[in-house]
Amino acid sequence: MADERPPRRGLWLGAGAVLIALAGTAVSLTSQDDAPQPAPSGSAVASGSAVADPRSARALTALPRADGTWPGSDGMSGVNGDPLFDTAHVNAFCTARGRACRVAQTYTDRTSWSAMTAGSGWTFDLFSDFAGMLVVSQGLVPIGAGADLPACAAGDHDQDWKNFGSLMTRYGRGDSVVRLGWEFNEKTSPWRADDPQTWIACYRRAATNIRATNPAVLLDWTINAHGTPAGTCGGVSTNCYPGDAYVDIIGIDNYDHYPWSPTKAVFDKAATDPEGLTWLYNFARTRGKPFSVGEWGVVPTGDAGKENPSFVRWMHEWFAAHASGLAYEAYFSDCGEGGVQSSLFRTDAACLKNPGSAAEYRSLFGA
Repeated sequence: MADERPPRRGLWLGAGAVLIALAGTAVSLTSQDDAPQPAPSGSAVASGSAVADPRSARALTALPRADGTWPGSDGMSGVNGDPLFDTAHVNAFCTARGRACRVAQTYTDRTSWSAMTAGSGWTFDLFSDFAGMLVVSQGLVPIGAGADLPACAAGDHDQDWKNFGSLMTRYGRGDSVVRLGWEFNEKTSPWRADDPQTWIACYRRAATNIRATNPAVLLDWTINAHGTPAGTCGGVSTNCYPGDAYVDIIGIDNYDHYPWSPTKAVFDKAATDPEGLTWLYNFARTRGKPFSVGEWGVVPTGDAGKENPSFVRWMHEWFAAHASGLAYEAYFSDCGEGGVQSSLFRTDAACLKNPGSAAEYRSLFGA
């Protein structure tokens, strides 16, 4: 089960724990307590591969893609920066794979409310020169502050969320994807949705108030694959779906662990089982939403105990088969202590080596 996995990354502390000195100056705005109202979920307008702004998430995710090929000319494929969340490390990965990345997946600092919202300007500074779209993973509460979910639901942090929307626009990255409260169904999540009504109310307040100052944002509601604990969302992640008016993209984080996939039959079953890749894709289709896979990768530290090049191939096949409904996907590269050790191209001593997976990835995603 996914909730039995070992800690796979130090990202609950986020890049801010490493790069906290780069945090921007907090924004000071007048506090308001506006009741949340559903904001319409916008859709981008683009034609073919001619996009006026190559950094526009709305335009890029709306490019038409035909099933059967990935990434192709218009597939949104990328990675997180590893070991630092910046353009240089994203580009290093993509140079190694043989194809430029059009997606960079990153995180905020979540050590406090102010750091998480107004104080995460460094996130955008470090990608100021990235010529693609940003996907920002943003928590619903800071680390260790799960008790703040009711206050968030009541509107006590509306101004914090407005500050975050303002921050995005001030850095010229309003038109980006925000994975708001991602992996809320994962056992160790600081914003785990044990009380679905409270969690949904907090998400809605956050969504409404980010959009109040940044109407261009695309909000991605993302689950953790392969299992939701019985005490979270009643054991079914979609019980915590906040509603179509508050979600632009529906997504999943899908790793080769708990269960890992020794055969294609096992991969397919894990995908179609509840909380799986295809299961959630089908849910997104019923809601009329595009789909994302914001994190995925091999996990030699998990129940497989080794890398799995076949998982890379099966994921590529899945992306190609569902390209018309796929907004974006981003491989997760990690060499952190206690993490998934999913790195494909890093050669430093901190990393387990996954040469077979790297070769398979390069041949499929770099073509």
